[in-house]
Amino acid sequence: MKRILVPTDFSDYALNAAKVAAQLAKKHNARIFFLHVVGIPQSETGIMPGQSGQDIGEGLFILKMIKKKFRELFQQDFLQGIQVAEAVQFNNVFDNISELSKKHQIDLIVMGTHGASGFINDYLIGSNTDKVVRLSEVPVLTVRDFVPSTDFKNIVFASDFQQSIMDSFYQIQPIIDTFDAKISLLRVVTRDDFYFTDPLLEIMDKFAKDNGLKNYTCHVVNAENVQEGINEFAARKEADLVATITNGRRGLARLFNGSVTSEVVKSSPLPILTVKAAKK
Repeated sequence: MKRILVPTDFSDYALNAAKVAAQLAKKHNARIFFLHVVGIPQSETGIMPGQSGQDIGEGLFILKMIKKKFRELFQQDFLQGIQVAEAVQFNNVFDNISELSKKHQIDLIVMGTHGASGFINDYLIGSNTDKVVRLSEVPVLTVRDFVPSTDFKNIVFASDFQQSIMDSFYQIQPIIDTFDAKISLLRVVTRDDFYFTDPLLEIMDKFAKDNGLKNYTCHVVNAENVQEGINEFAARKEADLVATITNGRRGLARLFNGSVTSEVVKSSPLPILTVKAAKK
């Protein structure tokens, strides 16, 4: 893990994400790239801001304020000794994050979230943020609350353990392995998705062995819905990180689609590590 991307709006939630990224960067001697996305609305005449003298002046003022906020951020004690870089982009959040991730070969995206009310920044709420969580080919770590330590030793990996998920675990396994943690493999069973426990445990145990997991346990729990099952199990196990893989909204899996992952991200107080399932 050598390159970490942190989208920021300079809020307290984004600051929590930056602090987590800083802890990880220090452990792995990584560099942090900070991205701020500015939304630019159309004017009534249809002319984009920046095409008139007034718009140019407003644009320069905005950029000046953003630069000031970046200077203040980089002066924070928790970032001292870490290589940092900044980028300011416009409008499309997901495209900018994707392009920056590819350009700089980002290993992990760390994002702040408000929880149930949405994600950082008005431009990171709704479909834009949903795309980042559901469709990013780079692992995404979402953070809601202040995380005192990233020494994660008790991780829940929640999945339906279908083949598409198994083929994608390699994308987040290197990150999980760096924590040298105990892994609780979790399969949530609902009334609409009933399976016998023993065959599921066999599938999960094979998954663990196929991926070289050593310190793991397998669990099948019943719940009204998947996200509640994950949150209740994680609380009971006193987990400090939840990991999962999303298939987006493309119908490749019955349970762990984009909406379930998004609900877990918004409802859980824990950091959530996720990545999009690999294409077959």
